[in-house]
Amino acid sequence: MKVRHNKKRNTAFLYEALIRELTKSIISKDNNKTTKIKKIVKEYFSAKKPLKTVLECYDALLTSTGVDQYTAEKIVFHAKKTYNDLGKNKIFETQSRLIKEINSSLGMEVYDNFVPNYKSLATLAQIFGEKVPLKSRILMEKKILNEMTTEVQQEQEFTAPDSLVVKKFVDRYNSKYGTLLPEQKEFLSAFINSVNEGAIDFRVYLSKELNRIKDSIEQSLVLEDVKSDSYMVEATKKVIEKIKSINISEISDKEVLKILKMQTLVNEYTKNDNQN
Repeated sequence: MKVRHNKKRNTAFLYEALIRELTKSIISKDNNKTTKIKKIVKEYFSAKKPLKTVLECYDALLTSTGVDQYTAEKIVFHAKKTYNDLGKNKIFETQSRLIKEINSSLGMEVYDNFVPNYKSLATLAQIFGEKVPLKSRILMEKKILNEMTTEVQQEQEFTAPDSLVVKKFVDRYNSKYGTLLPEQKEFLSAFINSVNEGAIDFRVYLSKELNRIKDSIEQSLVLEDVKSDSYMVEATKKVIEKIKSINISEISDKEVLKILKMQTLVNEYTKNDNQN
């Protein structure tokens, strides 16, 4: 028997949908909506809140890759135990309050936001779902264990950078492009502090900074040196598309370097504009 997935009861989906709605509100400069979303996120997903713990259960299963079978089984066991210890009624009641607040304060369109890893989140929900048949739950658990024990070849995202990691960025960037600009130092500082409670604030900051970069680069299209050169126009438009494609929920070292380069580009455009 196939159980229909209810995304409104998927805590991880609700969180990601809210973050994407937050990004949209920042880009559209809807300060009232931005304030509402930040309040909701902090109220339901701050430390020691039930849905924050649920989110950590999802995250433990979603981000653990390349581990041995024993470790994978332990992670799944403790994630399920942590979830069950919260109490399904408590989780359901908290979700209900969150859904009601989203509906009344933000509107139903929040649930229409595109979440790239939605299928994975829907699969994980079956691990915790009490209405899922036992056989289906075991098969899903086996699938997740296989994914957790598979070596990932691509470069891993890191969400908790330490001073040594950031020093590596600074040294690598300085060796290629020169001294960091003030806005680049601010960006790296925000990135360092994006751990735990600072994650939501970093996403807000990053959304605003990417919007500033995009606006500045779009304005460069009217500069004489740019608009008179078809190659420059095409290259500038490609940069704008790259900015739009950045997922603020998953910032890897590649994205960090891209943003640093874009900040340098904006600085160069600004200097050229002031000299004209």
